Amino acid sequence: MRVVKVCQACDRIIGEIELDDLTNADSAPIMDIVGNVSYTLCPGCLNEMETEPRNVFH
Repeated sequence: MRVVKVCQACDRIIGEIELDDLTNADSAPIMDIVGNVSYTLCPGCLNEMETEPRNVFH
């Protein structure tokens, strides 16, 4: 069964993944699967959300 990977922040379609491939080492550590859609973060959004250890966001 194929699962569509969608960015959780910008809703961009990242690609597809086989349901069987979710158990290998290349799968994303944070992945929320709902039906046949897998929500994760694309590299652009992940890079924007990375924070410096001393920055405080309110």
